[in-house]
Amino acid sequence: MTEVATSKTYHHGNLRAELLDTAVEQLKHTGAEDLSLRALARAIGVSQTAPYRHFADKSELLAAMATRGTGS
Repeated sequence: MTEVATSKTYHHGNLRAELLDTAVEQLKHTGAEDLSLRALARAIGVSQTAPYRHFADKSELLAAMATRGTGS
């Protein structure tokens, strides 16, 4: 059903964790100054405003990344 596909792209199971994971991956290829919450949202496939429910801005995302560590 198309409704299920639409719901899947709209609702993300654990968006905060996915944002952090995707940000870490992007940081491997670019500098912190090039990270963008909206670009991360596009990469994950959620609305460009969805990350702002978890992070007020990029500096809050970077702080969460630093607190979390890279998992290595």
